[in-house]
Amino acid sequence: MDLGGSCVNYFWLNCGYNRFNHFEDLMNQVSVFDSTVHFNPNEGYHAFKRANPGDRVIFYLVQNKIGLLGAGEVLKVEEPRRGQIKIHFKYDTKLAPFTKDYLIRDENLKETIQSMKEQLLNPISEADYNKIINVGQYKEKINRYFLMKEEIPFESGVEYTIYVSNINGVHRLGYKHYGEMQPEDKVIIYKTKPERGIYGIAEVVKGKHGNKPVPGRTDATAIIIKYIEDVTPRTIYELDRELMLRAQYFLDEKWNESVTEITKNQYQAMLEPSETKATPTAPSINEVIETAQYSARKAAMDKKFFETKRLSDTKKNIALEQHDVTVQQKLFHIFSLPQHVNGMKTVVKFMKLDAHAVKLFIADGTWKQANLYGEYIKSGQHYTYNRGIITEALAAEVPDTIIIEHIDHVTTEQLKPLIYAAQGATVSLPVLEEQQRATIGPVGSSATFEVPKDFRIIGITTSDVTEFKAAFPEYITATMKFYKY
Repeated sequence: MDLGGSCVNYFWLNCGYNRFNHFEDLMNQVSVFDSTVHFNPNEGYHAFKRANPGDRVIFYLVQNKIGLLGAGEVLKVEEPRRGQIKIHFKYDTKLAPFTKDYLIRDENLKETIQSMKEQLLNPISEADYNKIINVGQYKEKINRYFLMKEEIPFESGVEYTIYVSNINGVHRLGYKHYGEMQPEDKVIIYKTKPERGIYGIAEVVKGKHGNKPVPGRTDATAIIIKYIEDVTPRTIYELDRELMLRAQYFLDEKWNESVTEITKNQYQAMLEPSETKATPTAPSINEVIETAQYSARKAAMDKKFFETKRLSDTKKNIALEQHDVTVQQKLFHIFSLPQHVNGMKTVVKFMKLDAHAVKLFIADGTWKQANLYGEYIKSGQHYTYNRGIITEALAAEVPDTIIIEHIDHVTTEQLKPLIYAAQGATVSLPVLEEQQRATIGPVGSSATFEVPKDFRIIGITTSDVTEFKAAFPEYITATMKFYKY
């Protein structure tokens, strides 16, 4: 009989310890399996009938979740009586004991394994057989691919600890995927600012593990990733045009999970733009949103990542002059405008803001720290914590731009917590958030409210720049950029 080429069949054999003698030395051992006594003979009989000498087989131990045992071949097939088939299997290849849970990380193997019946012998393809052999002999690794939302300012080559729960121990959305991560798995970094999209790639260094207790954090369970490099930013709108990514749930503006699994093909489609774009017959939800907002947001993102454009000194009805350009983060952009000028329209036009993503507040002499950071409001017999202007913005997935008219009424003491947080300190606030003392601090500090580097507040005043600066100490005005009419 010619056993070469396509004549060879491939099988997955579910077996137990007792099928082989001297388990510690399996090489070249032979075991006989009878179709009438193993597992469910009504389901496995047809696979037995297909077996021929020379066929290849994967041995999988079903006891104690051991996993792969090895591989071998069919030596002899016997039919002692009608309806009974005995197959002699010889063990000849050792494989690492990977379990089904690991093997199904491969998309093709997942489909094969999950379609198997609970029977002794299952036919598999030659490609699946070769894949299992390569994985079991460490010639090939099965990676998984993930999309992870993190606002950290990553640096290439640096390892980062990513906690899988918030400071109060509440699991982050998509929590189960953290437990699936293993070293060398691939990660695409997704950010919401300046625009929802992908910005870099990373690799898992260590899967989910417990750490030493961290002050202020209920659960220190984390993973460790190594940031590889930045990639050309692509918005969710651009990604939605890819054929492999069309209408995926993680490309919706409302997607708020911290991590999700993606396929290898989706991973490659995100990083390698194709020339062929999806052309659906009807617009998607994302396209409707894109029509209204994409141009402005894309322009803002390109501005941030590819160039720094100087503000124009001339406008149709207004000329604005910049002062005090320093390397320090400019938390506040202060516009000095006369009374007759519409401050809101001027700022929106000059800063090229989306008018629908702006929140306007008008300060007065009654303002206090609670307006910015929150306070308790009594309702009946209970007190409810209401966030302030700043804490509400920092807690939002996609914060609106804050504009405060008559910002002269905001005092130094009221600005200090935000300024100190932006400069690297973690400041306690006189309120509780989820039964814990609320804090404000820089990104990565595990504070309740973290201040990203691009966070800003736009203020409008009718005071002259010199007069306005005189009301604040120098370390406060150093965080401000001024525009004069």
